[in-house]
Amino acid sequence: AVLKSLPVKLCGYSGLMLPPLEDQTLAARAAEQPPSYGITDLLSYSSVCGVGLDTVPIPGDSSIEDVSALMLDTAALACKWDKPLSCRLFPVPGKAAGEMTEFNSPFLINSRVFALP
Repeated sequence: AVLKSLPVKLCGYSGLMLPPLEDQTLAARAAEQPPSYGITDLLSYSSVCGVGLDTVPIPGDSSIEDVSALMLDTAALACKWDKPLSCRLFPVPGKAAGEMTEFNSPFLINSRVFALP
């Protein structure tokens, strides 16, 4: 409340990032059977302290309608809480929900592909 009362222009945002493809523990928890969390959980966390959906692997054959619905859910939360939220999804070609990714990148950690809500 004190920061919001200061006469300065706000820019940028800060919050907890939960990137399943960039964090070893999150990747491991997503790969558990059953997974410890899903996309809906990540979105719920974003309403409290997160910054949106970040590096979330989704099935490569996800429909435009399903991806759009998830992005609209993210936008709705952003509007409701008046905070910027990202939606950085990774459609993984040839992979279905529950299958492991097979990235060959020093910047990504392999994990299980999330099912869309």
